[in-house]
Amino acid sequence: MLYLHVVSGKGIQDFQALLHQGYSRTPSATAAAAAAQPPVPLALAAPPSRPCLRPDDHAKVAKPKLVIFIRKQNRVLLNLPHIVTACRRAGFAPHVMNLRRQTPLTAIHAALYSADAMVAVHGAAVTHFLFMRPGSVLLQIVPVGLDWAADAFYGKPAQQLGLGYLEYKVAPEESSLAAEYGVNSTVVRDPSVISSRGWWEMKKVYMDRQNVTVNIKRFGELLRSARLHLKNATACGKAASAAATTTAAR
Repeated sequence: MLYLHVVSGKGIQDFQALLHQGYSRTPSATAAAAAAQPPVPLALAAPPSRPCLRPDDHAKVAKPKLVIFIRKQNRVLLNLPHIVTACRRAGFAPHVMNLRRQTPLTAIHAALYSADAMVAVHGAAVTHFLFMRPGSVLLQIVPVGLDWAADAFYGKPAQQLGLGYLEYKVAPEESSLAAEYGVNSTVVRDPSVISSRGWWEMKKVYMDRQNVTVNIKRFGELLRSARLHLKNATACGKAASAAATTTAAR
């Protein structure tokens, strides 16, 4: 979950700029700079947007890089091989990342800063969209019962940073909860009943005990939308302008 406390006119764009400046530096350069002089406030600059291609450039460039974050304990993508194949068919070059506690943030930053799109099931790892460039695409897979959190914690902030944002909302029959409770059960059809009992009860059911099997045809349609967004030089330019305008206004 992403909570950003805004102080003295600072916002999410400033936070992203700070992350970009910190993780773009090599460790040796950072250490040398620290040894050479006392700490001073950094002049922050937002990460540059994705390159905006001319219409005749698309046939010449490599396939856009798409990073897929996977989970191992809950909210697992049960048909991951089919998802990877769908990404390839949609014209992406998919890269699967299995994040662990010991995965260096520098490695995650490098993977996402060079990426054109990211796919992830709702969870803390989606916060890494902060490493992506304006004009890139975040495609969040939203399990049953997590709609509000997905939009509030990640969807809206991603759009504030100039990212294209798409949601794949898991249908009741695509959730493992359907097999456990029944596809027409209250747990699956009306998550508000469980959520009304408090956050811990909601977490126990919808976050800790749920895995998903996405519908490849429906998922493929979203992938094509993501591909069109990346091909649209106008959209890319507008995203860059919006981010620059917001930063300049601070």
